[in-house]
Amino acid sequence: MADQQDTQSFDLSKSTSHLLHRAQQAAVNLSTEALSSQGLTLRQFAVLAALAAEEGQSQSSLVDRTGIDRSTLAEMVRRMEASGYIERTTSPEDARAKAVSLLTKGREVYEAALPGVEAADKALLAMIRSNRRAGFILSLAAIGAPEEEPEIEEVVAEDAADADADTSKKEKPKKSKKDKAAKADKSKSDKKKKKKKKK
Repeated sequence: MADQQDTQSFDLSKSTSHLLHRAQQAAVNLSTEALSSQGLTLRQFAVLAALAAEEGQSQSSLVDRTGIDRSTLAEMVRRMEASGYIERTTSPEDARAKAVSLLTKGREVYEAALPGVEAADKALLAMIRSNRRAGFILSLAAIGAPEEEPEIEEVVAEDAADADADTSKKEKPKKSKKDKAAKADKSKSDKKKKKKKKK
C-alpha cells in the first residue's frame, strides 16, 4: 500500500493573487459590456483616455500611463491610427520619436464611451463599503501603478455625494393601517373636545 502523503491545503478565499484575478474578471466583464456599443476594447479606451488627458504623448509615455506592454501598444497604435482614432506625427522635441494625438473621430468615440465606463467603475465600487473605497483604490494603485498618485480626495468626495443622493432617495416609511386608524380616532377625539369647549 502506497504511503499517503499529506497535501498542504491552499485557501483560495485568502489568496491575494486569486482574489485580484476574480476582481479583474468582474471589472473586465462590466467594462467590456459598457464599451461594446462603441466597438472599443478596455485597452483601446485606456489609450484614448490617456491621450485625452495629455495630447502628443510618445508611445513610451503611453506604455507608462496605460501599463500596456511595448509590443502590444505598438500594434494597437497602428490599428487605431488605421481606424482614424489617432495620428502619429514627428515629435517636436525629438525628431526620432513619434507624438501620438487624438483625431476628431477618436475624441468622439472616447466621449461616447466615457459614461459607460464611469458607470462600470461606480458599479464596482458599489460592491464595497463606502468607508473602504478610498483605501481600496490606494491599494490597487500601490500594486498596479505605484508611480502614480491617485487623486483620492475626488474619490472620497464622489462617495459622499453618492451617499447623500442615496439618502435623499429613500422613501419615508409607510404608515400601517393601525397607525392611520389611530390617527383618525385622535382627530375625531380632538374635534369632540373642541365642540364641548364651544358649548
